[in-house]
Amino acid sequence: MIEYIYKGFKLSYRISDLVSENTSYKADGALLYLLNTPNTFAPKKFQTEDETHSGAEHEIKKILENYVDCELKNFYDMQKEHASR
Repeated sequence: MIEYIYKGFKLSYRISDLVSENTSYKADGALLYLLNTPNTFAPKKFQTEDETHSGAEHEIKKILENYVDCELKNFYDMQKEHASR
């Protein structure tokens, strides 16, 4: 399992062969927020498939990092909105 830190989240993923087809790879990924506050970020799991190992790895990393970027953007936008009231 590969694990790394991205913007306060621990991202992890595993690439495995799809035995039945033997021509594609499945990537399972998960993310966990590491800081105590805010506690609005729940752990999430994702999955993708691709024809190549590197393609599956690229896709799962993109999915995980895009999710983090989107959640952080939404959180900071809400913080700005509350501060401007």
